[in-house]
Amino acid sequence: MLGSIVTKSTALAATFARRLCRSNDGIAAVEFGFVVPIMLCMFIGVVELSQAITVDRRVSHVASSTADLVARQKTMTDTMLNDYMTIIDQLMLPYSDTPLKMTISNVYNTTAAPTVHRVCWVYHRNGTTANGANTTITAGGNYTGLPTDVLDATGGKSVLVVEVAYLYQPVLLFSGSNTKVQGTQVSSFVGAAGINMTEKFYLAPRLSNSIQYNGAAACV
Repeated sequence: MLGSIVTKSTALAATFARRLCRSNDGIAAVEFGFVVPIMLCMFIGVVELSQAITVDRRVSHVASSTADLVARQKTMTDTMLNDYMTIIDQLMLPYSDTPLKMTISNVYNTTAAPTVHRVCWVYHRNGTTANGANTTITAGGNYTGLPTDVLDATGGKSVLVVEVAYLYQPVLLFSGSNTKVQGTQVSSFVGAAGINMTEKFYLAPRLSNSIQYNGAAACV
């Protein structure tokens, strides 16, 4: 009797095992489980990349538009530049203008020293320079890093240098320096504070050799 029960149980187990091996039930769920993380990463990557490209283009637009506005003037004041910043902020919409930093410099050379680039005047948005290589740009000081073909080699000319920096923080992957995704520190991908986007634009004054600033005499 016991042997018959064991035999039947073994036969049932073998039959169940064969059916289980031939069963296709659940394959789609397993495949879905493998595909979803990959598709999710691709989706997040596409969203973040498109956002970053859009912000980078806006930063470039801000630099060129600012240079164009200032180059149209013979004289300039802090009040005028502050008003320009209100206009420029609209170019960043719908993105925040808070991380936007800008430095506007009127750089010139003289006929006596055409290879020496001097700063006639400088304006900082948010109180800091946007160019990490020139963190001490001051009026009357030297300007380093200007391409040799930007200013006339004969001297007596000036150029507006607009430097813009924007600290972009990815929307989906980043919300602070301690953010982790699947246990991985996000800052290892995007930096501890985000992605620093920079742009530099050169444009010569259109109506004069240099632009008077806050009532001071023009440099050239």
